[in-house]
Amino acid sequence: MLLTAGATTASAQDSEDAGKVWRLDELHQGFCVQFLVEPAAMARQIPEGVRILPAEDTEDLHPALRNEIAGQPEFAAWSPSRLCLYYFGRVDAAGMRVRNDNPRKAPLLGIWTVAATAPASGERQDVALEMFTNSSRLESSGRLAGLNFREVRTTIGVVPEDEEGRPSDEDRYTLRVGKTLITWDGRPAADSAPMEAPAAASWRAEGRRGGWVNGSFTLTARMTGGMIGSLKVEGKDALATMLKKSPMRFVGPWYHGGSAVLSLSR
Repeated sequence: MLLTAGATTASAQDSEDAGKVWRLDELHQGFCVQFLVEPAAMARQIPEGVRILPAEDTEDLHPALRNEIAGQPEFAAWSPSRLCLYYFGRVDAAGMRVRNDNPRKAPLLGIWTVAATAPASGERQDVALEMFTNSSRLESSGRLAGLNFREVRTTIGVVPEDEEGRPSDEDRYTLRVGKTLITWDGRPAADSAPMEAPAAASWRAEGRRGGWVNGSFTLTARMTGGMIGSLKVEGKDALATMLKKSPMRFVGPWYHGGSAVLSLSR
């Protein structure tokens, strides 16, 4: 059954938390692209006063990136970056509910971050360079929270049959951000298992009217595991350029089922 995404009245608590707490349920699919960005190339993307963190100084560096710089130490000065995409069946944000029971039309929350330190304290505080969604209503809710969400186009389907008419067992996810087109063809690996503990991430983003907005995202998924497939990047925007330049692009882990909470504050 397909329900057109729309706005409904949420609970009183949601109204009180308008713009501050988003509740995301019925996770259809979630995954991140782990890659490295060249500091010099990031100069125009990073807000003034922010110092991005090199991979060699990042304690929680993803194992795939750690292995890469172990074999190619010249990339140790590059910075870890993540592009995370989460497709939920229902999102309650700023007193607005967006829902779609069709996994191929699911509301999207996307975040592109880079490892960084806070200007004053020097403590670890990643920076969100882009936040995006496929819903105009969620884009509006983001603005109420003081964030510049970008509305993007995304599709979910099955990889087409090959030239000999043989069907594929892989899914295809596409994401168009400006002039960047990202295509993932693949499937979950056989190592999928129940998620033992929630995954949490925190960052800050430039506010629409100056200053900073702090974000905290906690994901409690039912299943997680590796991913098998291929990633294709096209375009000349900043995101495409950074992804193409990276010495490696690792996709994973994969998340399915469960819920998440996005908390925003000044």
